[in-house]
Amino acid sequence: MLIEVPISELLESDDSLQVTSKKDQEQYWVDKLRPYSYISVAQSGEAFKKFHVGISQRVELAHPYPKERSHKAALTYDKYTVTKMEIFKAAFAKEILLMKRDAWVYAFKTTQVPM
Repeated sequence: MLIEVPISELLESDDSLQVTSKKDQEQYWVDKLRPYSYISVAQSGEAFKKFHVGISQRVELAHPYPKERSHKAALTYDKYTVTKMEIFKAAFAKEILLMKRDAWVYAFKTTQVPM
């Protein structure tokens, strides 16, 4: 008789869903009484969906969140939060800063050309 045990009880790591390699997964196997068997990503996903956390997550995400309950500053109503002019000014300031930092290179190259 096969008893279904949640994958989280079989693997030691809390990040068990990130351990998908056949070579890496065996070292995290906790239940030494049961022989190790590789758990694929598909099996892991199905087990999570059957687990109580996966079920509650599916139920919670099935209903859209009411926007009137959230803070107004948390939602953006514009496509871009920064204007193009502000982006241009920031990029231009960056270029000026780089030119000032490398001014000695420009001076050297300028004097090198006439010689």
